[in-house]
Amino acid sequence: MKIGGYAHGNGITFFCDVLKIRAIKEKEDIKYQINWILPKAWLRKLEGKFFLSSLLVIYYQWRVMSTKFKGLTIGLVSIAILEEILQISVLDKIPYSIMDKWWLYIILGTCFLWNIRKIIRLFQYHGAEHKVINCYIKYGYINYSLVKSSSRFNKRCGSNLVLIMLLFYGVLWLFAVESLIIFLLFFLVSIQMAKKIASKDRKWDKYMNLLQWITVLEPQKEDIELAINAFKGLQQAYHIYCQEISA
Repeated sequence: MKIGGYAHGNGITFFCDVLKIRAIKEKEDIKYQINWILPKAWLRKLEGKFFLSSLLVIYYQWRVMSTKFKGLTIGLVSIAILEEILQISVLDKIPYSIMDKWWLYIILGTCFLWNIRKIIRLFQYHGAEHKVINCYIKYGYINYSLVKSSSRFNKRCGSNLVLIMLLFYGVLWLFAVESLIIFLLFFLVSIQMAKKIASKDRKWDKYMNLLQWITVLEPQKEDIELAINAFKGLQQAYHIYCQEISA
C-alpha cells in the first residue's frame, strides 16, 4: 500500500493508491470522510515511467487537495495563462503605485500575525502526519508511543519539492526567463528529482529538509491521536477493498 498525507488547518488527510480519508476536527468532535481516488487505467500505466509518472503524482495531489487550495491553484494558473499565452497583462493592471511598499509589508505582516494560531496548528498537524507515516514505514504498524518517538521530518514532503522549485526559479530569474512552458517543464523535472532524492539515504538529506524546520512542528498529543485514528481508518478501508477485488 503506497501512502501519503496532506495536512490542513482543521485536520489531516491520508491517502493510498485507491482512496483517501480526511479527518476533520470541529471543536471536540472529529469527522471522517472517505472518498475513492483510484486513477484511470491509462494513468496507472504511467507508474515507473520517467517524467510521465509526474502526471500520476499531480493527479493524486489534486485529488487529496482541499477545495479552497484547488480554487487558489486554478486562479494562479489562470493568471499565468492569461499573462503568457493570451498576452493579457493582469498583474500589471494592479495599481501598486497608490500603495507604498511599506504599507504592503504591514498589511501582509498583520495578516500573518492574525492567522498565526491557524498556521501553527497546520504545521503541528503536518508533524503528526509525518510521524505516523515514518512510523508505519519503519515498523509496519503504528501505536502512540512509536509514533510520538518517530521523526517529524520526511524526505517525501512537499516542502522539499518547493525547495527544489525555488532553486530552479532562482536560475530562471537569474537568466530573466519568464516562459510558462519552461516553468512547467522544470516543475515536472523537480518532481522526478524529489522522488530520486527520497529513494535513498544520503548525508546531505538534512539540507533537503531545510524548509521542514519551518513547515513541520512537533505535534500535540491530540494531533497524534487524530493522525493515528485517521491512518487506521485508511488501513481498514484498504483491506476491505483488497478483499473485495480478490473475492
